[in-house]
Amino acid sequence: MPFFSRQALLPLLPQDDPNPAKRAQDLAISQGAYRYNYTYIPELPMAQSVPNDDRPSLKWLLAVADIALKILFNTVLTKDQKKANDTKDKQKANDRESSRNLEKYNQILQRLTINPNDTEATLEDLGNMIEALKASGNGDSFAEYDELFKAISLPDVSKLFKKDDWFAWMRVAGPNPLVIERVKNISQVFISEDKYQIFIPDESLEEGISRGRLYIADYSIVSQLNTGSYPEKKYITAPKALFVVKDRTLVPVGIKIDNIVFYPNTDYWSWEIAKAFVQIADANHHELISHLGHTHLVIEAFVLATRRCLAPNHPLNILLLPHFEGTLFINDQAQKRLVTDNAPVDALLAGNIDSSRQFSVQSVQKFNFNKAMLPVTFADRGIDDPNLLPNYPYRDDGLLIWNAIKQWVADYLNIYYQNSDDNVEEDTELQAWITELLSPTGGRMTNIGEGGKIKTIAYLEECITLIIFTASAQHAAVNFPQSTIMSYAPAIPFAGYTPAPTSAVGATKEDYFNLLPPVSQAQGQLNLNFLLGSVCYTRLGDYTSILDMRVQKRLRNFQDNLKAIEVTIRGRNERRTIGSYPYLRPSQIPQSINI
Repeated sequence: MPFFSRQALLPLLPQDDPNPAKRAQDLAISQGAYRYNYTYIPELPMAQSVPNDDRPSLKWLLAVADIALKILFNTVLTKDQKKANDTKDKQKANDRESSRNLEKYNQILQRLTINPNDTEATLEDLGNMIEALKASGNGDSFAEYDELFKAISLPDVSKLFKKDDWFAWMRVAGPNPLVIERVKNISQVFISEDKYQIFIPDESLEEGISRGRLYIADYSIVSQLNTGSYPEKKYITAPKALFVVKDRTLVPVGIKIDNIVFYPNTDYWSWEIAKAFVQIADANHHELISHLGHTHLVIEAFVLATRRCLAPNHPLNILLLPHFEGTLFINDQAQKRLVTDNAPVDALLAGNIDSSRQFSVQSVQKFNFNKAMLPVTFADRGIDDPNLLPNYPYRDDGLLIWNAIKQWVADYLNIYYQNSDDNVEEDTELQAWITELLSPTGGRMTNIGEGGKIKTIAYLEECITLIIFTASAQHAAVNFPQSTIMSYAPAIPFAGYTPAPTSAVGATKEDYFNLLPPVSQAQGQLNLNFLLGSVCYTRLGDYTSILDMRVQKRLRNFQDNLKAIEVTIRGRNERRTIGSYPYLRPSQIPQSINI
């Protein structure tokens, strides 16, 4: 069974439908199936249950099982490696244990194939099996972390992450390229003139600011997290990292943790520890706000409102449903399996589970939809000018996708609304949709719409563009780096295991490795991120449910635009000197948040 039923429906606005009674009946059925719950992740709207039309297809289950199999192989091989010095008798026992584990996996795979309705229990058994096989160790060397990768290839980041240019690259081409902003006044700067002039001789800080040369990644918001102690005491800080554009490249010039400023090229291990604390803050901001909050949980409200307010043959319902495929199911799994007590978020991230959940909740409640349009966010952060910040792959590739989606949305909507504001205002289902999104008994959103309504075709185009972009490209940008970058714990630790330093100098190699996650935690981080970042199911632009012949030429234009963008991004990646940025290649962008 697919995630949702694809029916050959004649798209009609409610004011044009000759059978309003049938339309009302269909909506009543949907409203009975799609109900709100505000207790799963308290105060946020989620589906009370996942209807059959939104449950996973066998194809999706097998895609997830394939990645899980690789994780299991990797875990078994890692555990065997840890026992390589055992006696022959112990090695034979280990071989028998490995065989039993693989046999058990095959049984689980068969369960998935024969009885996909038993998904949740089956995947839980598989997860428990992988958890039980995790390796142990203190993590006293990079070699220990490298040895966690057996059936899974050691990512390139393992060779790059200690370089300062890679650290800067992560702010514009990493998992969370959403924090960096241009410095606009001297109060944001925490380094001295002489330290700045090491990088830009004969230029004052004020001159650097006025020329748009200084940028900051400010993680002050993560100070709201209360640190966790499961499975052991963890630490996080709220650092600020300052960068300068030199020779068209972003370069780190200082990091501030509490009231201590760390500088590159002064004290090696102290600087490495400071960078690690920035990465810890970035990882928690990424997972709880940029990923969970601003993609998964924001889109949940749109899925429910669309199902409940737009009839199955409403043109917007037909356009949006492919972009909602699997979202209710994966979010339901997240609230049951990830963001609960003693689950991966609790175990791996720095905050305790209550604090982490509330951190995500607040990010959704403060999400300003009307200011989240991609060009607007870039302008607000002062990073929209490529002459000032030349190398920003997320911005440059993202705008290509944004503009292509916007053109497609405009072309699609024009067929049904005839570019008429009056037709928009007369669409009773659309107005009920925006009302429900704003309602305290509905989507509980703020800052969406035009004074509580949708009044213009121009706003509707922007609105639908943002929904589709968020459900496809934005989620791809924050999800898939989990596999290629965040799976390697030394590069982006999810938590610190010693407190922040009290001096900018004097740290040792031992201090650095004590800060990093223990091997078992690093393997948990690997397993989670490899799974979430490796399942690429469906592809942006592949609409099998849009059958209206009037749409087909415009859809082909969109698909052709995506193919041209693919070529452009491939060319850009060949010229990018620090690394490639594959996450917004159209061929790698799923239609929806389904993992």
